[in-house]
Amino acid sequence: MSGRSTRPDPAAGGPDADELRAAIAAVEARPSSSADLPPLAPEAHEAATSALRLLRHRPRSEHELRQRLIAKEFTPAAVGEALERVRAWGLLDDAEFAAEWVRGRRRRRGRSRGALERELRDKGVAEGHIAHAVADIDDADERRQAAELVRARLARRPDAARSGPEAQGERRRLVAFLARRGYPTGLAMSVVDAELAAHASP
Repeated sequence: MSGRSTRPDPAAGGPDADELRAAIAAVEARPSSSADLPPLAPEAHEAATSALRLLRHRPRSEHELRQRLIAKEFTPAAVGEALERVRAWGLLDDAEFAAEWVRGRRRRRGRSRGALERELRDKGVAEGHIAHAVADIDDADERRQAAELVRARLARRPDAARSGPEAQGERRRLVAFLARRGYPTGLAMSVVDAELAAHASP
């Protein structure tokens, strides 16, 4: 199989883009059939080729990939056969996808546990895979991550915004900043107040 390369989305979560592209290249270099993998039906072959192009751009859950292929007007039978083959190639694993999505989005975007769960549900990942992927994120981790985000934000703010009449405005902006990353309001307010107090201390 062959397909033109596309630029990966640097903001996307999921397995390392270079590793994924290398795995796809290895698949494309294989013969179209082998003793363990018989030839695909013509439309399924086209669907599998399209799947590889989509995966080269960024990792995807099985549901996400299925929806994209159906949107390209492949028949459900062809899509099912293509996805079965992509799984056989080791390029489609929702448990691994969820784990890597959580690691990547938490590291690069500072997403909360709740936000990560919602994102994975939107991608059709099973609840069991989601629960396992976020199992290591406890309340202490949530607070620590939120505090790190606020500290980084404050480091880029002028000192005047952290004292005097602008302090409440800065507090509201920081709480909203954390809320956009999925942190509960109570936690966001507690973390912001603690960090603002620390920065106001001489």
